[in-house]
Amino acid sequence: MRRQETRDGVTVQAIAGTHAVLLGFDVEDLERVDAIGFAIRRKDHLEDEQYYLRGMKVFRSVVPSPAPGQNFSTRSHPIQGFQWGDYSAKPGRTYTYRVALLHAPVSRPRLGAHVDVTVTTELEDDGEHGVWFNRGVAGSQAWNAKYGPPSVELKDPDSSAWAWLSRGLGEAFLATIASATDATWALHGAFYEFTWTKALEAFALAAARGVDVNLVVHGRDRDPDGADADNDETAARNHAAATAVGLDPVITWRVAKNKSSLQHNKFLVLSRNGEPVAVWTGSTNLTQGAIYGHSNVGHLVHDRAVAAAFLEYWGRLHDSTTTAQLRTWLEQNNTLPMPLPIGVFSPRRTGSDLLTVYADLFDSATSSVHLTGAFGLNAVFRGRLGIPRGYPRTVLLDKQPPYKREIPRDDENVRIVWGAHLTSQLEHWAAERLTGFNGHVPYIHLKTILIDPLTETPTLLTGSANYSDASTEDNEENTLVLQTTPNGITSAAAMQRISDIYLTEYHRLFMHHVFRAFGQPSTPGLAASGDRGLKEDRSWITLYLDGWRARQRHLFAGTG
Repeated sequence: MRRQETRDGVTVQAIAGTHAVLLGFDVEDLERVDAIGFAIRRKDHLEDEQYYLRGMKVFRSVVPSPAPGQNFSTRSHPIQGFQWGDYSAKPGRTYTYRVALLHAPVSRPRLGAHVDVTVTTELEDDGEHGVWFNRGVAGSQAWNAKYGPPSVELKDPDSSAWAWLSRGLGEAFLATIASATDATWALHGAFYEFTWTKALEAFALAAARGVDVNLVVHGRDRDPDGADADNDETAARNHAAATAVGLDPVITWRVAKNKSSLQHNKFLVLSRNGEPVAVWTGSTNLTQGAIYGHSNVGHLVHDRAVAAAFLEYWGRLHDSTTTAQLRTWLEQNNTLPMPLPIGVFSPRRTGSDLLTVYADLFDSATSSVHLTGAFGLNAVFRGRLGIPRGYPRTVLLDKQPPYKREIPRDDENVRIVWGAHLTSQLEHWAAERLTGFNGHVPYIHLKTILIDPLTETPTLLTGSANYSDASTEDNEENTLVLQTTPNGITSAAAMQRISDIYLTEYHRLFMHHVFRAFGQPSTPGLAASGDRGLKEDRSWITLYLDGWRARQRHLFAGTG
C-alpha cells in the first residue's frame, strides 16, 4: 500500500510492505530551506501508541561520545536524508507517520512544517499471493540490542532468537505443508538442498496423515569420477537427512544425466482432489542457513493455472527425463520469448537468449530497476548497466565482484553494493557477527529483478534461478514472472501490492549493506573518512539538490 500527502510545502510518500515501510520526503524550494533534518513520529493505531523513530547519528556537539549501539530519537537527532525505512512494522497494521522539518539550534531543535501520512501494511498472504522474507541480517545492530553475539543465542531452534531471524518465512513453509490435512491433498515438491529437519519432519507427518507426498530431490554427485577431493556433498547430506526422518519412500532422487548441473528448484505444489491449487516457490532452500541465515524469500501463488504449470514440469523431473529430452519438452511447452509465461523453467538449449529476454525487460524500465545477484552478475546485465540511463538502477550482490566482472560505473545512477557486516566497532556502532550457518553465500541469496515498482506497470522476476548461463542452460530452475495482465492473479492491484512488499524488503537490505560498506575501504565510491556525525547546519541538503541523489529523492517521494 502506498500513500502520498503534501502540506506546507512538505511531501511524504509512504510505501508499506508487510514488515517494512519506506518513507520518501521532498520539500518545495529546497535550495532555500533552512533545516537541520527531519523528525519522524509513528502512531500505531491498533496499540494506540506513538513515539519518534530512532536513529544512530548524532550532533557531536550535543553527544560527543555515544555508547556502542546507542540510538537516539529523531526529535533531537534528525534524519539528514530524504528517505527512511521503518523496519519494526507488523503485517496488517495501520500507522500514521508525521514527518516534520527540524530547525536549529541543535541543542534544542525546533519543529517546523510537517505532514501526516497514514498507511496500512500488507498482510503476508491475501489469498492470491503470499510473500515472506526472512530477516537476512543477523549481523546487525538490532540483533546486538536484542540478543548479543549470535553464538550465545543460536543453541535452541525453538527460541525467540530463531523466530526473529526467520521472520515468518520458515513458519509459512511449515504452514503450507500443514494445510494439506488429509488424503484428499497431495504435495509435489522439487528441492535442491534438503536438510532442514523441521520441514522434513513436517513432510513425514503429512505422509502419515494420508497426504500423497511426492518429492524430487537433488541426488547428483557432481565430482568427477576418481576425483581426490569430494567437494560436492549436497546429495550426500540430502540422503542422510531424509533417511534420518524416514522420508526415503516418498523421494525420487534426481540423478538423470545432466553434466555439471543442479536440480536447483525450490518449489512445492499443493493439490486437492487431484487438482493443483497453489504453488510455493522462491529462493529458499530447505536448510537451516536458508531460513535463519542469508536473505531469502518464499512466494506462494494461489492460482490453479500457475500451480498446474509447475506440476507438469515437476512430472518431467520425477520421470527421470534426461537433459536433452527436458530441453526439447520445454521448448515446445514453455515457449519463449514473449509474452513470457508466468512460470519459466530450465534447462534451455545453449544460446536460447533467455537471459537476453530478461535483460530486455530489465532495460525497459522508465522509472527505476533493482536486482540482486547471489553469485555475481552476468555479462548481459553488466553490458546494459554500462549504457547510461536517466533513472536509478541499483544492484545488490552477495560479495564484491572480481575485477574481470566489474560492473560499469559510467552512469552515476547505477548504485552497487554487496553484503557486509561490521567486524569491529565503527565509532559508536557495535561490532557484528553472523550466524555462521552460511559458508558459501553469507548475505544475499535472493534472485529477484524488480522493474518500475512505483509505476502502474511493474514487473517482478523471482524464483530459484540466478540469471546466469548455468541457470538457463544446465540447471533445473524456475522463475516466476509477474506482470500486470487482465487476469486477477496479476491485476494492477495485485502487482502494486507485490511490488510494495518486494521493494520495501529490497530497500531494507540494500540500505543495511550500503552503510556497512562504509567501513570497507575497498568499496569504490563508498568508503568514508572522518566524523559521521550529523551536520549542524543546512549544508547536508546540498548533496540532494542534483545528480543521482536528487533523482532518488523524487523517485521515493513521488515528486518526479
